Amino acid sequence: MSAWFQSGLGQEILTQQLALAQPLVEGLFGYHLMQASVAKQVDFAACSRINHRFRLSPCEGAGGAALVEFEQLPLPSESIDVVILHHLLDFSPHPHQVLREAARVMIPGGHMVLIGFNPFSLLGLSRIFRSSSPYQRGNQLRAARIEDWMNLLDLQAGPVERGFFRLPLQQSDLLARTVWMERMGSRCHLPWGGFYIIVARKEVARMRTIKIDWRGEKKPALRAVPSSPRVAARDRHHKR
Repeated sequence: MSAWFQSGLGQEILTQQLALAQPLVEGLFGYHLMQASVAKQVDFAACSRINHRFRLSPCEGAGGAALVEFEQLPLPSESIDVVILHHLLDFSPHPHQVLREAARVMIPGGHMVLIGFNPFSLLGLSRIFRSSSPYQRGNQLRAARIEDWMNLLDLQAGPVERGFFRLPLQQSDLLARTVWMERMGSRCHLPWGGFYIIVARKEVARMRTIKIDWRGEKKPALRAVPSSPRVAARDRHHKR
């Protein structure tokens, strides 16, 4: 994928991804930021205000501070404020486990920025022509499916950002002629962008104090207030 991202099509997609992701990353705060990408020539954390930023790599030659298995991250639980996953789920044999591990190391209230290819796009549908492009060998995960996985891990996903509405052409001059498709897709918020960006926040159960009437016979106690519909539904199920 690093070599493919150096092509005309790959560079155009990276440029758009950076343009959309950097304002989102810049607005996230904390002490520790972890970044993981299948492309070594891109840095989504360069604009971040977080001082401690490091990069982990899924394969050799991808750069980064360490080569790790993302299905078993060598990091303690609830230790990272911001996690950036750039097409990592697209090319992992166990994408759900990778997402689970990323959620595990996030602190309560931390954020995840996830970037993936959209299979229901002009870029994704080009795989029917049996091209040998590396991006077509991925898992083809829909944004809605990723959001369902996030919901199971108590990650609350925000609005999905989408980009690259053009034809997947390798020639730069032909790409330039389809810039009108980009403008129309962005203006109309069309769902068939070539890639999506999801920003999710890790939810936590909050505690609420109840004023106690010491003069009454029944004295209420502290109880947890679920922070998500999933947690509330689970509590109701246990009570039945």
